[in-house]
Amino acid sequence: MLCHVMADVKPATFAALPSVPRAHPVRQWIGFRGRYLVQVAALAIAYYVAAQVGYEFEFAGPVAAIVWLPVGVAISFLYLGGVGLWPGVLVGDLLVNDYSTLPIGSAVGQTFGNLLEVLVATLLMRRLIPRGAPLASVGSLGRMVMAIGAGATVSATVGALSLRLGSVIGTGAVPDVWRTWWLGDFAGALVVVPVALAWYRPLPRGWPRGRAIEGALMVVAVAGASELAFRSNEPVAYLVFPTLIWAALRFGERGATLAITIAVGSAVWNTTHNEGPFAFRSISHSVLATQLYLAVAALSTLFLVAVVSEREAFAGRLAASRSRLVEATETERRRLGRNLHDGAQQRLTALAVRLGLAAENARRVPEQGVPLLEEAGAEVTLAIEELRQIAHGIHPVALNLGLAAAIKSVADRSSVPFAILALPSERLDDTAEATAYYVLAEAATNAQRYAEASLITVRATSAPPILRIEIVDDGVGGAHESIGCGLEGLRNRVESLGGSFEVDSPAGHGTRVAAVIPAARRDHV
Repeated sequence: MLCHVMADVKPATFAALPSVPRAHPVRQWIGFRGRYLVQVAALAIAYYVAAQVGYEFEFAGPVAAIVWLPVGVAISFLYLGGVGLWPGVLVGDLLVNDYSTLPIGSAVGQTFGNLLEVLVATLLMRRLIPRGAPLASVGSLGRMVMAIGAGATVSATVGALSLRLGSVIGTGAVPDVWRTWWLGDFAGALVVVPVALAWYRPLPRGWPRGRAIEGALMVVAVAGASELAFRSNEPVAYLVFPTLIWAALRFGERGATLAITIAVGSAVWNTTHNEGPFAFRSISHSVLATQLYLAVAALSTLFLVAVVSEREAFAGRLAASRSRLVEATETERRRLGRNLHDGAQQRLTALAVRLGLAAENARRVPEQGVPLLEEAGAEVTLAIEELRQIAHGIHPVALNLGLAAAIKSVADRSSVPFAILALPSERLDDTAEATAYYVLAEAATNAQRYAEASLITVRATSAPPILRIEIVDDGVGGAHESIGCGLEGLRNRVESLGGSFEVDSPAGHGTRVAAVIPAARRDHV
C-alpha cells in the first residue's frame, strides 16, 4: 500500500513541499572557527585576570606568590571545554610575563613550563577519571590531586631551571623557589578546579527557603571564622575547620568549594597584609605556612565531600536496587506459583483422585486396585521430579559442595578456556555463595555467547566479612547494563546485600566484572 501511494504522487506535489535549508560548508566552518576563537580569547582573558589577582598575593618578586590561580583557570577550561583550547593558555601566559625583571629566555621557559603543566594535568585527569566526575568519589578526587601534583611538578621544575639559567636566582635558591612554585600552583589548581567542576552546571530551581537561609548562615560563619582566625596573631586557624565541615556535610560540592574559596581568600589576603598567625618575619616561612594551610583545608574538605557523595550515591543505588529486587521477587514468586499450579499441583491433584479411586476399587474388587496404585506411584515420581527442578532454580545444585567446586564445574562446562587464579578456601553462607555463583555464571555466559573471548580469568577470594569475585575475558568488550538485562539483575542482587558491583568493558579491550559481597563463615550462620 505504501509503494502504491508513493507511486501515485505527482512530481508537482514534491515541488510544493518546503525545502529544508542547509548551512553552507564554508559558513559552518566559519561558525565553528568563530566559536573556537571566542573560547580561546575567553581563556586568555580569564588567565590574564587570574594572574593579576595572583600578583596581588605576592610578598616580593615574581616567584613568591602564595597561590597561583591561572593554572586552575587553565586546567578548568581545558578539562571542560577541550584540550584544543591550549592556545589561550599560551597567549595568556605570554601576556602576564614580567619582561622588565625576566630575561626573554627565562620568560619563554616559564611559559613553556606553565603550558606543559596544564596539558599534563588535564590529560591525566581525562585519562584517570573516565567518568568525568572528579569530586564524586574518593578515588576520583585522589586521581585528580595526583594529576594536579604531576602538572605542578613539571611547571616548578621547568620554571626554576629557567630562572637559574637566566641568572635570575642562584643555585642555592633553586630548592626554595621550586617548593614555593610547586605549592603555589598546586594550591591554585586545588582551589579553582573544584569550583569550576562544581558550579559550571546550572543551579537547581526551587530551593527551599529554609535551605537558603542555612546556606547564607554557612557563608557568614565561614567568613566570620576566617576573619577571626586571621585577624589574630594567635594560632587559631583551626577555628575555620568546623565551618568547612558544615559546608561539606550539608551543601555538598558547591557549598564546600564556596567555603574553601572564602577561607583561602581570607587567609591569603590577611597574610599578604602581614596579619594573622602566618605573618612571620621570614617571607619564606609565611609563604610555606600559608600554602600548607590552604592545601590541608582544601584537601580535607574536598575528601569529606567525596565521602559524602559516595555514601549518598551508594544509598541511592541501594534503594533503587532494593526496589527493583522487590519487583523481581514478586515476578519470580508469580512464576513459581504458575509452575507449581501447572505442574506439581496438577499432578498431586491427579494423584489424590487416583488414590481415591484405588481405595474405592480396593473395597469392591481388591485385584483392580493394584494398577491404580501403580499409576499413582508414577504420578508421585513425576511430581517429585518437577518439585526438584523448581528447587534447583531457587538454589544451584552446583553449590552443594561449595563455591570453589561450583566455579570448577562452570569452568569444566565452558566452551572457552578458564584460568582460575584463586578460589575460596572455606565455606561461606548460602546467600553469599549463591550471589557469587550467579555473578560468575552470567559473566561466563556472556563471554562465551557474545564476547568472542579466547580466555576467561576468574579470581575468587574470601576474607570474611567480604567475598570478592572477579571475572575477566579478552573479548570484544562493549558490554553495558541496560534495563532488564542480566548485568543489571546482578547489580540489584549484589547491592541489595550491601555489596558493590562493577562492570568495565571498553570496546575492543575485553570485559571485567567484579563484585564485593558481604559474607560470613558457614559455622557463623
